Amino acid sequence: METVALVTLVLVIIFFALGIKIVPQSQNYIVERLGRYHRTLQAGLHIIIPVIDSVRHRVDILERQLPTKEISTITLDNVTIGVKLAILFRIIDASKAVYRIKDIEQAIQTTVTGVVRSVIGKTDLDGVQSNRRTLAESIEEELRSVTQEWGIVLSRVELVDVEVDAETKSAMQLQLNAERTRRALVRQAEGEKEAAQLKADADLYAAQRQAEARKTLADADAYAVAAVARAISADGDTAIQFEIKKIQADAVKSLGGNEGSKIVILPTDILDSFGDITARFRNR
Repeated sequence: METVALVTLVLVIIFFALGIKIVPQSQNYIVERLGRYHRTLQAGLHIIIPVIDSVRHRVDILERQLPTKEISTITLDNVTIGVKLAILFRIIDASKAVYRIKDIEQAIQTTVTGVVRSVIGKTDLDGVQSNRRTLAESIEEELRSVTQEWGIVLSRVELVDVEVDAETKSAMQLQLNAERTRRALVRQAEGEKEAAQLKADADLYAAQRQAEARKTLADADAYAVAAVARAISADGDTAIQFEIKKIQADAVKSLGGNEGSKIVILPTDILDSFGDITARFRNR
């Protein structure tokens, strides 16, 4: 009797032990009851009914990346290119991932191939090269509606590489060289234009400064003439004689400053006139 009770106790303990399931953080468990889907166990401690319930699938829910494969496609301008995509995804509904698709990675890869060819076929080669982010977003949008049915979500779709054939590469290199030559010529023309404009501005500035200088000299001459006119008006004969003698004195000075002149002979009437003028100013 005691043996039967002990065996029964052991069986009960084993029964309850088989019903305890601890699910790790990185997985979901799919539980079937009598061969049919029953529920999904999230991370943590769970209790199921042994024999009736069973864990049939352990599904990883960590983010994963599809193997990078080159997809051959044709652009809008009939250029054959090879496109490589980096696709990251994770499972958010383990039951759909298990019961709606058998090989989820192969299914995604097949769908990606069709979507890429559809999207790239609407874009020319230049658009593919320059708008990778936009194309990746378009591909991701096309894939989202399909992947939701399989219980997965795309974390990121990145267009990592675009390969073209040798002839297209040669044509692109020629086009690139022509574009570089054009830019160099444009920059040279712009530099010459800027230099000419700066020279014109400098010439205009110099002309303006010369005009201002001539105006200043003219104003000074006008002031001197006005001063002489006022002096003549006040004391006509004396002022006139003073200006004449001043001119003569300047002429004598210029003769004396000549390096080749050793002796300067002056008429006596010039010296007398200097004395007369000096006397007149003293008598005033």
